[in-house]
Amino acid sequence: MEEKKRILDMLAEKKITSEEAMRLLTAVNAKPESEKKGARFLKITVFENDNVKPKVNVSIPIMLVKLGAKVIPKDKMMQTEIGNSKFDLSGIDWDEILKLASKGEIGDIFNADIEEDSGKMIKVRIYIE
Repeated sequence: MEEKKRILDMLAEKKITSEEAMRLLTAVNAKPESEKKGARFLKITVFENDNVKPKVNVSIPIMLVKLGAKVIPKDKMMQTEIGNSKFDLSGIDWDEILKLASKGEIGDIFNADIEEDSGKMIKVRIYIE
């Protein structure tokens, strides 16, 4: 806010032109580059038997994941069961993942191809986008 006032004061004192003031105000209002490209979602998809449409398709805002990382006990955070397979992803360093996501890093955290006893194939993907 202080920067905008200084720009307007310089304009009033005729130290800069109105065009220069507009450029400066636009630059002040622009989001920092790191905010623009930061990852925004933790995504979880589960596919069965090579289906194109996922059986599970979850998108969780990174801000909500950050809150969960502070509140949910780390040993309970990522214990789940898909089909007959149990997964314990509590060893994942979520703080580090969230740091990378806030810097704009995207990509896979976890991928698994699981063949059930019945022969059914399950593909699980957890990633940041």
